[in-house]
Amino acid sequence: MSFIYRILLVTALSLSLSTTSFAADEPEKPQTLFKNVQVWDGTSKTLSSATNVLIEGSTIKKVGASTGDARSDAAVIEGQGKVLMPGLIDMHSHLTLSSSSAVAFENSTWEEIGARTALVAEEVLLDGFTSVRDMGGMNGKGVKRMIDNGELDGPRIFPSGGFIGATSSHSDFRLLTMRNPTLDGVKDSNMLRLEVGYVVDGVDQVLAASRRNFQLGASQLKLMIGGGVATEYDPWHSTTFTFDEIKAAVDVADGYGSYVAAHINQPESIKLAIEAGVKSVEHGFVIDEPTMKMLVKNDVWLSSQLTGTSRELTQLPSLTPENLRKLDLAHAEMSDFYNLVKKYKPKQVFAVDAVLASRDVYINQRRHEIYLFAQNFGNHAMLKAATSSAGELLGMTKQTTYHEGPIGVIQDGAYADILLVDGNPLEDISVIGGSELWLKAPKPEPISTINVIMKGGEIFKNTL
Repeated sequence: MSFIYRILLVTALSLSLSTTSFAADEPEKPQTLFKNVQVWDGTSKTLSSATNVLIEGSTIKKVGASTGDARSDAAVIEGQGKVLMPGLIDMHSHLTLSSSSAVAFENSTWEEIGARTALVAEEVLLDGFTSVRDMGGMNGKGVKRMIDNGELDGPRIFPSGGFIGATSSHSDFRLLTMRNPTLDGVKDSNMLRLEVGYVVDGVDQVLAASRRNFQLGASQLKLMIGGGVATEYDPWHSTTFTFDEIKAAVDVADGYGSYVAAHINQPESIKLAIEAGVKSVEHGFVIDEPTMKMLVKNDVWLSSQLTGTSRELTQLPSLTPENLRKLDLAHAEMSDFYNLVKKYKPKQVFAVDAVLASRDVYINQRRHEIYLFAQNFGNHAMLKAATSSAGELLGMTKQTTYHEGPIGVIQDGAYADILLVDGNPLEDISVIGGSELWLKAPKPEPISTINVIMKGGEIFKNTL
């Protein structure tokens, strides 16, 4: 045997032994066995018969497991025939914007904003929402990182980073006395200093803001392309970005393996966005039939908070007379929205869009949104929009820290984001918190019919 051959053999044996030793020393992942549960998997129109579901580590190891599939040290949860379903997903959240108004936000210090964000994140999780897509205001290096590290309780967060909008757009929250960074290079406002949003004009500034968001941990980008209600300076009918500006953000997102979502309502703005490559239309309430056909043909998602169609919005204390004037204009143009969605059935996800409201209003809006979606499109459509469909859209970005499995479904290999519910949500949406009341609702209490909340294999609530 040659000297070189002996060296190679010894090296190979050494590597083999060290690998075997490492595997033997690697701790076993904890297991949890849910016994005697009816599974709603995120897509089906019916529940399964009684079965078991085995969790190992952060993912689902086996749906339909036997007791013999679990180790002797597995934690056992006796499901008592209750419904095991995916954790819910809010696809249009604003965790950082929980101040009562834009002025209150500007008068808040950074630690107030951070503390409120942490409180809201915990409340979102305890309402059964194990994931959110934050659609402006939050990056991936703050509260999200603390949640992922186990320092705070909260949902998985797919952040968009700062809103990207032009001067006098829906993301320009500045007071009129605050200077424009494009003109003066000065950042007077909390929104700009804390990178909650960017006021950008021109392709170069859009490119810079888009790249900065991904640097800070954004999963996708959020553009403010059209006018909105809750801001002062953007007319309801306006389109505040050009095609080239929108395309610049889309090009950056494509390069990062991600996509652009956009705040838009008017048909002209929606068409412009789709032509430029936007993949998720946020709101879209004034969409017309030709534009809806275009949206469906181009496989673009619709993410609409249905409380936006409610006349109760007029009672929100944060709305100014100008906001209320724009709200009247908006509601006058929304008459075809529900009929077009029902007729063309676009790919749709569940969205809450609670913003600039007290914590109680925030919670009650989330629960009322569940009710509204179910009332207008059916319980199954609501549940699917808030689980498997939402998970499909979340999966359209490579810019994420969550790589272990699918989200929003109950299947082998998926993330163990799970609710155990006392009641059948396919028949009674109130068992996951759906409520007919919003602004007149009493002070919110924990949802008693959600017995277990698990995220990534870790239990955050168990009342059994």
